[in-house]
Amino acid sequence: MLKRLPYRRSVQWEKVEGPRAVTAFVIATAFGAGLFPFAPGTMGSLAGLPLAYFTAAWPTAARVALWGGLLVAGVWAAKVFDEVTGSSDNQHIVIDEVIGLGISAWSAGRDPKALIAAFVLFRFFDIVKPPPVRQLDRWSKKRGRWWGGFGVIADDVAAGLMALAVVVALQRLHILL
Repeated sequence: MLKRLPYRRSVQWEKVEGPRAVTAFVIATAFGAGLFPFAPGTMGSLAGLPLAYFTAAWPTAARVALWGGLLVAGVWAAKVFDEVTGSSDNQHIVIDEVIGLGISAWSAGRDPKALIAAFVLFRFFDIVKPPPVRQLDRWSKKRGRWWGGFGVIADDVAAGLMALAVVVALQRLHILL
């Protein structure tokens, strides 16, 4: 017999109807990466790697606009996704991992070693959740605690910033390019 997944992993497909819900679903799941049956957060982070790689050479203003736009779209999509599904920080929402990976890879450029380090470090901080990541994650689970879906994304932004700090330190020590 199949074991039922907890509500945080379930999607009530009959509720995902209309352009607003479908658009939020596509953005929140990073074009379906969050629907992977196991480790959806890792799949979301992997989905962010090509975006980080191909935008690394963009002017800073264009990169800030892209990642800032993804943050705004992600906050909206996470809020709508949770409203539609009746969940709180549903695990299929992985746009937060895409954004966190983008932050952690900010200084990696197109160096494969630095990108891998950014990926591994981001996943480490996102999974282990050292302070303040853990506190932000707990607050995100309390409905109404944070404005919109920002609570869903806030812990991944913090994990991304922590990973970026380590990547930059490794670059300054000439361990990474």
